[in-house]
Amino acid sequence: MRTFRMCARAAAVAAMVSMTSGAATAQTPAPLPDVRTLGPQVGKAVPAFSLTDQKGVVRTLSSLTGPKGLMLVFSRSADWCPYCKTQMAELQSRLQDLRHSGLGVAVVTYDPVPVLADFAARRGITYPLLSDPGSKTITAFGILNTTVPPEDTMSFGIPFPGTFLLDTKGVVTSRFFEPAYRERITVGSVLARLGNRLDVPVTRVTSSQMNVIAYSTDSVVAPGTNFSLVLDVVPGPKMHVYAPGVTGYKPIALTLQPTPGVHVKAAQFPKSEAYDFAPLNERVQVYQRPFRIVQDLAVDASPEGRAVLKGVSELIVRGTLTYQACDDTLCYTPQTVPLAWTVELRAHDVERSTVR
Repeated sequence: MRTFRMCARAAAVAAMVSMTSGAATAQTPAPLPDVRTLGPQVGKAVPAFSLTDQKGVVRTLSSLTGPKGLMLVFSRSADWCPYCKTQMAELQSRLQDLRHSGLGVAVVTYDPVPVLADFAARRGITYPLLSDPGSKTITAFGILNTTVPPEDTMSFGIPFPGTFLLDTKGVVTSRFFEPAYRERITVGSVLARLGNRLDVPVTRVTSSQMNVIAYSTDSVVAPGTNFSLVLDVVPGPKMHVYAPGVTGYKPIALTLQPTPGVHVKAAQFPKSEAYDFAPLNERVQVYQRPFRIVQDLAVDASPEGRAVLKGVSELIVRGTLTYQACDDTLCYTPQTVPLAWTVELRAHDVERSTVR
């Protein structure tokens, strides 16, 4: 009898430990995977699919692809996700740029067709919004958010949001996935990184040493928007400027002043070329041909960032471009050029669909 009671007690304790452990596990969110590793990578073909758009038209990968490829965006919801809806509206505003670049565009969500139709009607969306019932295509792409449990009936089935750029054969040429789901890269920023020209207001800086065209990829942003400042630089005839990292001269640099509510990311410079200066027997990295600097920014979507941006209707980002230009015989005095960009700050689209 005593042995039986001891076994029963041990079993009860073990059950309680198991239940406690299970409860703790259920309450602890699963760690987020590295979204950069999820789904088809650059150089890989994406899975074929057949999905219905907001108009009830069945769309396939080939029917969506433009003369130079497709921008395929995976989003969480056109109903309850404000970051997603803001991104979709931004896509609509850039349709002309995308078509000029030869790209088709489509967004995939798990929302049913009526919800997509309702959102498209309210926001004037004309490009395809694709319904993925049961998240089969999302799963096939390998970007299903597995940290959402099936019991979460509203969110289960959402993807990790991101954008694929595909060529005409459905092969990934670029991909853009942000670690934080609140952050969404704009079409303008994507096109700028790919070297495209955008139809936006610009600031021109002209001198005998160098000409600069400066602009923001976006005139309207919202919390979570990842956009870019772009400098298209053309050195003067027989001129060169020094690349970042060069010592002994003033390398070209873009320095931004702190802007409340805005995170500054690393600036992207193209590959430089070696320049040999025989009189001094030196070899340095320079830019002699036209080149582009892309400076990425993110509007803070955290609670702290929202508090800072409360009541703000525009953001003014100020900075300076510094450089030293030289020709084959003479190096000129280092220059400092003040620059400023102004963008409108808008609230998110939080209106829910009346269709269920």
